[in-house]
Amino acid sequence: MKHIIYFVSTIFLLQNNLIAQTTQLNSIAAVLFSNVKTKLTVQEKNKIASLSGFVLSGKKDEPFAQDKDSKDYPFMSFVYPTDLNKDGTEEIFIIFGNTYTSGNTGSNVVLYIKSATGNYMTHLGFPGIAPDILTTANMGYPDLLIGGPGFEFPVFRWNGKTYDNYRTVKDKDLEKLKRTSLEDLSKTYQQGIK
Repeated sequence: MKHIIYFVSTIFLLQNNLIAQTTQLNSIAAVLFSNVKTKLTVQEKNKIASLSGFVLSGKKDEPFAQDKDSKDYPFMSFVYPTDLNKDGTEEIFIIFGNTYTSGNTGSNVVLYIKSATGNYMTHLGFPGIAPDILTTANMGYPDLLIGGPGFEFPVFRWNGKTYDNYRTVKDKDLEKLKRTSLEDLSKTYQQGIK
């Protein structure tokens, strides 16, 4: 009888632990999404936090580090939820970094897009500033202009599976493009969340 009670108690504790894992943000997700309005579930936030690879730096103003060995180089991050292809499923941009993580650019651009299997996948993931969203598009996703140091800026286009380098825009032609900043696009998106 003692064995049955012990077994039932163990199952109950395991179930409660599993439920807690799916209803509570992990420590990285709690900080990452603290000031962001999003439709993501707790599980999705935790998954994106895990995919980021961030660790907590222990510093309030720069709460993240790239890994446990780089806590001397903390950074901030900015999360921008959007719905790039207007299908009702959020895409999440994270802009983060410093010169340690991102060289002269000082920040990295990462985009998380939900796949057909229902898992968020990592796209982009290189030094750059927050992208501008262009009016040109392919397969439902808008082209992205990602700036950084220099006089030419790459434009990335969706190929059905990922964003690829599509073309470059010279500094002198930048003003001719119809574009929206990621910050403005995300702000408008977040205002529409009920």
